[in-house]
Formats: sequence, structure tokens, C-alpha cells
Amino acid sequence: FLYVGRIIKRKNIEALINKFNTIFYNKDAVLRIVGDGEYYNNFKNKYASDQVIFTGKLIDSGLVHEFHNASCLVCPSIFEPWGLVVNEALSAGLPVIVSKEVGACYDLIEGRDTGFVFESDNEMGDRMLQIFNNNKLLNTYSKNAILLMKNYWNYDLYLNSLNLVIHEFKNK
Repeated sequence: FLYVGRIIKRKNIEALINKFNTIFYNKDAVLRIVGDGEYYNNFKNKYASDQVIFTGKLIDSGLVHEFHNASCLVCPSIFEPWGLVVNEALSAGLPVIVSKEVGACYDLIEGRDTGFVFESDNEMGDRMLQIFNNNKLLNTYSKNAILLMKNYWNYDLYLNSLNLVIHEFKNK
């Protein structure tokens, strides 16, 4: 599992780590935390283990490497206006498990079979376990993620949306 983002309170990372440690203790699973922020040192000192790995902030090829070596992105934020990391994960072929408070869930996940949207920390854990235990589901969501980003959520979508706004503006 992969988390990418700032290590701050509203990202709900401590709940993610606690749920992961409860469910995946002594299982062949890893949670990689990529990013930095005000809670980084505290969380790293408290939770770092063979199964919970803190990488610090990564950019460019280091970040791409993390996306390509993960199986699933988890974004547990209690407030996230969009969550660009969801776009990045889907583009890398990762299924995503996100809080209903992540704005991207409505356009990129709900009804698209690219991952799960959860409402509680317990449901987050259930969804992580579901992805972990079901390779067929993982592969299906991974393929759907790539197809969504390649065939729909791309520069053509932005260009067409911009042209539509310009056309509407001209007609008013």
C-alpha cells in the first residue's frame, strides 16, 4: 500500500497506519509513506517498522518508482478539495482507496471500478483487506484506472471543457 502527500493532521495518516498495523500485522504487506510535514518525525519515530516504511519527500523518478512498485494508493484525508495524487496513482495503474472527503472520488472512482470510496476508518481497513485478498479485483481496478486516465481524463477532456466554456461565454 502507498500513501503520498503531506504528513499533516487532516491527511488522517495516523488512522491509516493504525488500521494497517491492526489488519496486516505479520502478513506479507507493506505500507509506504511518501512525503514530509509537521508530523513526519513524530510518526516515523513512533511507527516505522519493516512493514511501515517512511521514505520522506520524493520527486521525479523517485516518486514514479514508488507508484510503479505499489499495488494500491490509500488517501485517507478528512478534508481534500481534490487530491491530485489520485490522478497520479490512476495514471500509474494503481487502484485507489479514498475517503469520501477527497473531491476526486466523485469523478475518478465512484461508478468507475477504479477503487473504493470509504466513510469510516473501519471501512478503509475492510477495503484494504479486500484489495489485498483479491488479485482479480486488484487487476481489474488497475486496468480500469489506466483506461480511464488514457481514454477519458486526459488533455483532450481539458481542451474540450475549455472550448465549451469559451463557446458558452461567447453566446451570452
